[in-house]
Amino acid sequence: MSDTSKTNGATPPVNDDKQRPPMFYEQPAPLSAAAHGKMKIRPEFIFSHAYKTNAVPVTAPEFVMAARNYPIIFVGDGLIPTAALGFQPDENLFVTPDGEWDCFTYVPAYVRRYPFILLGEQNAERLQLGVDEAANSNHAEARALFEGEKETETVRAALSMCEQFHQAYLFTREFSQAMADSKLVEERTLDVQLANGEKMNVGTFMAVNEERFKDLPDSKILDWKKKGFLHAVYFHLQSLNNWDTLLAKANDRANSTAPASA
Repeated sequence: MSDTSKTNGATPPVNDDKQRPPMFYEQPAPLSAAAHGKMKIRPEFIFSHAYKTNAVPVTAPEFVMAARNYPIIFVGDGLIPTAALGFQPDENLFVTPDGEWDCFTYVPAYVRRYPFILLGEQNAERLQLGVDEAANSNHAEARALFEGEKETETVRAALSMCEQFHQAYLFTREFSQAMADSKLVEERTLDVQLANGEKMNVGTFMAVNEERFKDLPDSKILDWKKKGFLHAVYFHLQSLNNWDTLLAKANDRANSTAPASA
């Protein structure tokens, strides 16, 4: 497995959940007892909606946990931090067809919050909790959203989580902007070879150039330390060692699904 790099400029990040339909969501709508009184959603620890997703956004405060398991890369002009989950476009190496995530592996908040989402303008003083109406579940352990007119604990917990996610997003947007302004990232390409000999080019992504990071002036290092940006950079760099782990998981899955020899 190898990656190459080249210089690449960066521009400010885009808004979350605004520029394009957010991943996983089909019919997000404001949550209400009148509209969703009988709706039930997936069990808490079933993540079937992420089964065919090879990458999901993560916020900077999550890096400390996500860096243990996934390569954290930056995607697009907005330098959106993203956890790589597989090499094929429809492949999540951490989820079974039944929706069970690997034990002892961090599940990104973006995955856990679904089907809930905060709706409204980014600069609005108050955002409203929404739900993906396409996420109604018939699972035996599906969770109800309302008991009569009263919200269940599922909804109350979702509101708290979505508010925390939004604050983490705002911090991450500031972090991405700081990296863009400092021109720390470079574009890289990744080539891998599977155990069966198959070679593939995974595509391009952005990563921090370590030499540029070392050359940051002391005043900026101190400023980033106070803001909490340094930890994010360190964990991002550490996480890039997980490409080999991801490749090993890809080979394990390929071997487990390969037809037995005669």
